[in-house]
Amino acid sequence: ESFVINGLVSVINAPFGIGYILFGGLQQLLVITGLHHSLGIIEINLLSNTGFNVIQPLTTASMAGQFGAAIGTALLMKDKVKRTNMISSATPTLFGITEPLLFGVNLRSLRIFFSGVIAGAAGGLLTYIFGLAAPGMGITFIPGLLLYIGHTSALIQYLIVTAVSFVLGIVLVRLQAKQILEEL
Repeated sequence: ESFVINGLVSVINAPFGIGYILFGGLQQLLVITGLHHSLGIIEINLLSNTGFNVIQPLTTASMAGQFGAAIGTALLMKDKVKRTNMISSATPTLFGITEPLLFGVNLRSLRIFFSGVIAGAAGGLLTYIFGLAAPGMGITFIPGLLLYIGHTSALIQYLIVTAVSFVLGIVLVRLQAKQILEEL
């Protein structure tokens, strides 16, 4: 855990937004391994030292990218049962729980997963460009909106980051529709 925590702090602080892009794209790898639970320590440290938490919008960007990839995949399915199962697996993501989406849909094909990674990275870049950071911690995606209620411009930026990551995830899956359907 110490290695991961120190590594993440170093990555996030990389110049030119590189750390934001990497974290936004690859954060869900921490979820797959269960190491995402250690992020709370970094968030507390960021809030204590700066009053803001950049991990929260980056995590949401990563989640939104994977969510878009899963929904894009579900929309490709002709079989109603498969489509329904994929949408059901993706729905908890809206409330900050991505394990069903990851293990039920996105990891079934690396094309799907990496579409979500690229989309999350784009959200990470937008987070860097906007200078977006949350004044709190602990909630992501839709419940994460509550962290921005008092700051209209930050709320709009949060919605833009989330929407861009989500839509790009769908688009990237659609661009690979034939190959993804062959894999599934």
